[in-house]
Amino acid sequence: MEPIRVEGIEAVYLFAAINAAVGFVLGLIPLGFGYFRGRTKLGVLGIVSSVLGGALVGLFLSVPAVVLFMWLIIRKGKSAAALNDATGPGDSTDL
Repeated sequence: MEPIRVEGIEAVYLFAAINAAVGFVLGLIPLGFGYFRGRTKLGVLGIVSSVLGGALVGLFLSVPAVVLFMWLIIRKGKSAAALNDATGPGDSTDL
């Protein structure tokens, strides 16, 4: 049986594809979290940036992208929830 040899540009493409797959798996974290927190757009941007960052640089860019978008989802989610929970006197929901 002959060993598989990958050389030149094929090795670069294979490396990028493997790192993009890892970035996709990591990007599922902000996607799911953003979906459940009502910030689907930030979740989609998180997975896209994680996949592209993983394909270009590897874990050095996909992990910080996941952390950044998780922080954005949490920060945006808290401020929106605080605005929705604050009801004043005379509000139509006040029974």
